[in-house]
Amino acid sequence: MSKGEPGDEYTDVSANMRQYGNMRFAQLTLFLVLNAALLTITFTSVPPLSPTTTFMLKIGGVVAVIAFWVMEERAADYWHHFCRRAVELEKELDYQQYTNRPARDLISATNAVRLLYAAVLLFWVMSFI
Repeated sequence: MSKGEPGDEYTDVSANMRQYGNMRFAQLTLFLVLNAALLTITFTSVPPLSPTTTFMLKIGGVVAVIAFWVMEERAADYWHHFCRRAVELEKELDYQQYTNRPARDLISATNAVRLLYAAVLLFWVMSFI
């Protein structure tokens, strides 16, 4: 069995990171559009919706937050996996693109999106009260 070329794998890993980064942005955009539509329909319909319909739309809001949050976490997991692999490959290739990238632990894009999902989930849960 032959060993692959680290440079080729590095190119693939970089492409995978771009793909998951773009996916995260697209998912967030869809999430915001879906929630805007749910908010508009649920709270501004004329004539007002029936209590059952309103309840079901609120349940839909909760389900949407959970579904998109899970997809976000999985996409972030894959992005971080490929980033770790890129750092490993950089040692072999004597590259530094991902090894020396600026990174934050607490104040990060991932945590900002988590906060957004938590806030929207809290809103939908509170809407039942």
